[in-house]
Amino acid sequence: MPFLQTISIDAAEASAHADALTQLREDAFQAVVIRNVLTPAECASIVTDLAANRQGFPTTSFPAPFRSHFYGMNLNLAEPDLRAYFDMAPGFTRSLGELMAPWGGFETRILALLSRLDGGRPYGPPALHDGRTYMATTLRSHHEGGYIPPHFDNEQKNRPSYRHLESVVEGDIFSFVLTLSKAERGGMLEVFDAKAEAWSGRFQNRDRAREKPDLARFARHAFDVEAGTIVLLRSGRFLHQVTPVEGARLRWTACSFMARSRTGDAVHCWG
Repeated sequence: MPFLQTISIDAAEASAHADALTQLREDAFQAVVIRNVLTPAECASIVTDLAANRQGFPTTSFPAPFRSHFYGMNLNLAEPDLRAYFDMAPGFTRSLGELMAPWGGFETRILALLSRLDGGRPYGPPALHDGRTYMATTLRSHHEGGYIPPHFDNEQKNRPSYRHLESVVEGDIFSFVLTLSKAERGGMLEVFDAKAEAWSGRFQNRDRAREKPDLARFARHAFDVEAGTIVLLRSGRFLHQVTPVEGARLRWTACSFMARSRTGDAVHCWG
């Protein structure tokens, strides 16, 4: 039996799979592929806008070796006081609304779709006690040579920038990647048969002399999906990476981390 049990759903048939994401969190399977979330023409128009930054998104960067940048800010890279993150959030949310307005809105096309796959449980960004709201996602551009190294998303909970978020979510982190344009070659989400409970300590992003395990020892599964497709993964539990982009075409994606609220009646999403 494959180590990564995956189901594939067409977005138009979401109502027939109302418990898919509940089953994902319960480990009945570990990944969900949702096809035809956006059409190729919609993705092409969105990417044209993103390439020119027509909506004026605030921009941040991955560390330089990763040859990639964000529209919005990754919470992993935010300062612990989150001041810059929440200062940026209103502008990002406004730009995301403008970008997606011609295509029905991010909340309707993406978050409401996830809700339909989770028994109607609402999906959206959490808020601080003063009403300031997290960014629901980030938009990511990976240039030629751009990649993300192997990691487990559950490690995020140890970061100082997660202090508040950890108080409002529970359980494993899971995530989605919505492909808006795929690379000419490479740039694939690759998942390894290595679980956090056994291997997390050996892959943490720390500067230390001890070498990380050789990835060749693990079975792997690569998702090579077309634009308009979402891949949902139990990314907190399974080691995963983005392989280096090859060719001049940028790999554009929308990515969100997610976890169930401590009240159990919602799922919180953040960039």
